[in-house]
Amino acid sequence: MSASADRIQALSEAVAAWRMEEYIGISFYCTYVYYVLSTVIGEVSIILPQRWGKGKMLYAIIRYGTVVFIALHLSRDSRTYFLISANACKMLRIATNVFRTSASLACDFSLALCLSALVQANFVYLIGIILLSCGMPMVNTVINIVARFQYPAEPVSQLDAELGYPCSVASTEGWMQKSVAYIGRDIRAYVNILATIFLALVGIATLVYRYKGHGGRLIQVIRRDGGLHFMSLLVIRMVSAIIQTPTIIPASKLDGSPVFVLIDMANFVVIPILAQRLLINMRKVDYMGSEPVVSKLLFAPPAPGSEDDVEEDLDALEMPSA
Repeated sequence: MSASADRIQALSEAVAAWRMEEYIGISFYCTYVYYVLSTVIGEVSIILPQRWGKGKMLYAIIRYGTVVFIALHLSRDSRTYFLISANACKMLRIATNVFRTSASLACDFSLALCLSALVQANFVYLIGIILLSCGMPMVNTVINIVARFQYPAEPVSQLDAELGYPCSVASTEGWMQKSVAYIGRDIRAYVNILATIFLALVGIATLVYRYKGHGGRLIQVIRRDGGLHFMSLLVIRMVSAIIQTPTIIPASKLDGSPVFVLIDMANFVVIPILAQRLLINMRKVDYMGSEPVVSKLLFAPPAPGSEDDVEEDLDALEMPSA
């Protein structure tokens, strides 16, 4: 009787933890959907007139890749009471991961380009910054996608089906035993935090180089050029890298950690929002005499008939006098 009571108590605590994770996730997802709907006017007036290039492509992948990820994630891992086969659940898991990592890599790439452009880095330094920003995320993406293909399709358990979940949720132990998801995880975590530290140093150096001499107008100029956006991105990346180091939270306890859930949601939702704001800010900014290197690097000239003034675009392409 005692064992049965203990089991019921453990099950009750587990279900409560699942509910908490769901509510946290749904609140973040609703915030993102609200952001997308409330910024349609800005997208139409600033991004839509641009010709297809690096900036517009990154913006579209970040913005709408995240929307598709949210839709797939909710349909697979929420209490929808759908009847989905094990193979379909596996395909959904793979597709969800592909869209999530695509949006995440686009955020990392846009951050690297903006940092490089703001500091006016040459090609060699540009490649170095891109490697710092995208190197380990790309490695993790490849490993995660391979792991999703490796992990066998499993039918949903009776408990999950009764609770309304359409698909089974793999445990940390399951990922370790049946896939390469955690291969070299500790080494990757430490390499990631080192790369993030170097990237943060580049960001700080960019602020010092870009904004020195502005005196009391420093905050205004940082906000104008998107400095607050990319520094916020760096802060979230740094916190995420620290949390995922084995000395902070062991891999076996990551799934049940509320802190990790919050960091995950920040990576899934907050970082895409900040990356979009950074791209939009870089395009519409009034440079007040400074060289618009970010806009030139990320965006092609606007399409004929757009709201951008032709004379402003010609001025934007002129190099500043020595």
